Amino acid sequence: MTLPRTPLCLALLAIFPLLAQASDNTPVNAAGSGSTAATSSTASGSSANAASPDADASPAASTDNARTLQAISVVGQSETRQVQQLDKAQIQAQPPGTNPLQMLQKLPGVNFTSDDPFGNDEWSSRITLRGFDHTELGYTLDGVPLGNNDFHTGDGMTPTRAWIPENLGELELAQGSSALGTASSSNLGGTVQLRTADPNPVAGVRLNATGGSYGFQREYIRVDTGKLGGFSGYLSGMFTDAPLWKGHDEQRQAQINAKGVYQWSGGSITGIVDAVRRVEQPYIDMSKNSLARCGYKLTYLEPDWGQALAIANGHYSGCITNPDDTYYGGNELRRDLLSSVKGQFFLSDSLTLNVQPYYHYNRSQGHWFAPQSDLPYTVAPGDAPIALRLSHYLLTRGGLISSLAYDVGNNHLEGGFWFEDSQYTIGRSFEPISASGGPISQNVMYNTWYNALFLQRFVTHTRQWYLQDSWTSDDGRLELNGGFKGHNINTDAVALLPGRASGDLATKSAFLPQLGANYKLGGGFETFASFQMSQNAYEPGANGAWSSTQATFDALKNSLHPERSNNSELGLRYVAPSVQTSLALYHIDFKDRLLVITPCAGVVSCPNQIANVGRVKSQGAEYTFVWQPTENLQWFNSATYNSAHYENNYVNGTLVEVKGKTVVDSPKKMLSSEITYKFGGDFTAKLGAKFTGRRYYTYTNDQDVGGFTLWDAGLSWERKDLSFAKDLKVSLTVSNLLNKKYIATVGSNGYADSDPSGSFATLLPGAPREGFLSVDLGF
Repeated sequence: MTLPRTPLCLALLAIFPLLAQASDNTPVNAAGSGSTAATSSTASGSSANAASPDADASPAASTDNARTLQAISVVGQSETRQVQQLDKAQIQAQPPGTNPLQMLQKLPGVNFTSDDPFGNDEWSSRITLRGFDHTELGYTLDGVPLGNNDFHTGDGMTPTRAWIPENLGELELAQGSSALGTASSSNLGGTVQLRTADPNPVAGVRLNATGGSYGFQREYIRVDTGKLGGFSGYLSGMFTDAPLWKGHDEQRQAQINAKGVYQWSGGSITGIVDAVRRVEQPYIDMSKNSLARCGYKLTYLEPDWGQALAIANGHYSGCITNPDDTYYGGNELRRDLLSSVKGQFFLSDSLTLNVQPYYHYNRSQGHWFAPQSDLPYTVAPGDAPIALRLSHYLLTRGGLISSLAYDVGNNHLEGGFWFEDSQYTIGRSFEPISASGGPISQNVMYNTWYNALFLQRFVTHTRQWYLQDSWTSDDGRLELNGGFKGHNINTDAVALLPGRASGDLATKSAFLPQLGANYKLGGGFETFASFQMSQNAYEPGANGAWSSTQATFDALKNSLHPERSNNSELGLRYVAPSVQTSLALYHIDFKDRLLVITPCAGVVSCPNQIANVGRVKSQGAEYTFVWQPTENLQWFNSATYNSAHYENNYVNGTLVEVKGKTVVDSPKKMLSSEITYKFGGDFTAKLGAKFTGRRYYTYTNDQDVGGFTLWDAGLSWERKDLSFAKDLKVSLTVSNLLNKKYIATVGSNGYADSDPSGSFATLLPGAPREGFLSVDLGF
């Protein structure tokens, strides 16, 4: 394990000799890093703690049993839906730079996988809930829609680029029914809401440096203004350089966050800005066949251009038996700018108006060195038998979110709307390489349209609205809520070059209802139940209905229906001074499930095939148990059982029999356990394990990857009120503690009807054991 030799890291490490000057009687926060103040969550997506979750002040004492545990709201007490949260302290307990979605992986129902220890490889990272994949869930940042988390950025951006993790104040997961006000057109299943941390009330600076296995290095800085009259804000930056655990290249990301809040007696104005520059070298997709021949460490050939040329010319050696076993290299360049201004206005004691415009710009380009066997043209004389395949992406979108809430008697009435207009352009072309000049750089964006495979432009107009009422009984024991949302979403695709489909598709519904109830039985027990109907808009881009040929699209257009789901939940919670537990049962009826079938190797980019498999039925149970017998010991456990099956066969040239088969990438069983222990006043140790069951990557279930268990461990030392700083924390974490070999991601290149020979390259092995040392310093 190595530490980065950068000025910031060296400055942090230089303070260690000063530790000897710290008095043994230095006051220590008795609650430790895991204790937090009471938090509350709302459907609007505002920050969890209006009074600054970053403040160093000790949390106020509370007689509420739910607030005795450090995992303060993990079971979603008083909610009418299955909702769970991670607060600021739980977020900061994660290794710096961890993907927010990976932070949720210990919660019930969450199947998160990635081939790197932080979950930040966007090609690999996947989250599924109750049989829904990552593109069928909703994601927001302070209420701003982030799209469907697709790699090709067709309608938003991933949480890994949306906000620096250290600057988050809360994560909220709804495994099933989402809040009606959520600005999402893809949340057939659950929703993940990211809420940014508010500025600190006291001016200060926070620094962090992390180094680890394979030369990993990461640096973070945040400067808070403190309160300046009614204004407070912060400016923060992060840089990550993460060399791959196998191969030559690396993943780098530079990011800036800025947040400002102005408050007065009549409301508040909050502005956020996120700017990102990312260079990502994905890991190579593997098949069962290539895994058997070459092992888990098969990777790209870079910098061996000579071997890449030999393979492209059909001269194989070692375990390589075909040109698609490996390639010279490939990467993704991304540029993002996201901004939002939210106004909250207290029009009266009972009437509140929220107005939030936002804007997002993304330009990206993917690179892949494709051998001549995968090129759609004959290599010209004088050119190498390899060309750089270019994937062009350009997205601009802007919108407005608004809501009006009115409290009258025991009722809370709320209504609102979400408008968004977006334009998304995607294309594929090739940059020829001279036989005497290869290889060429992957780190620049090319404007080349030589032998273009396709070029499409999508214009989408989203109009969504909702109305709801929540009623609470006089004694506070019963809460009922009900409402509906509607939407009209129209996407018009134009093929600027031939190769993919043109045409328009609309997703419309005036009434998608939601009902919920919560009843407090007494003695710490409560029950809840909910029902929600949802509908998914057609996805523009590389994996949607328009990714097929024009003939296929025309044949399907009149018979296509938007995907719909009916989600029912019933649950029981119990909260006591040392225990939180919940059990949720669910049943989902998923209608008009659209499958995207990949008929060739990913680098070839042939048109997809689309099939409507009718219904999918999912049912299961999610259990959470948190025990904290003392202030220093906490034990978190979750268990999931999920049965998700296709209800109909489909035709793809011939009949494909999938009725009764398990949904791809949907493990039936998952178990998670984590124990945290504080000792010696300043030390905290953590040990966790997660079991993920068998997953299929073909619709007919003829191929699967086995279940696996991963162990992680951590040890941290923290001291506050030092003579030279407000606080200092040193953390050591180890991922994949037992160095388990396993398949992390399935479906990286999509899914196939079947794979009898095991040659479909859509698997990504998980990272081996890695260790990381982090130093965090606050002034």
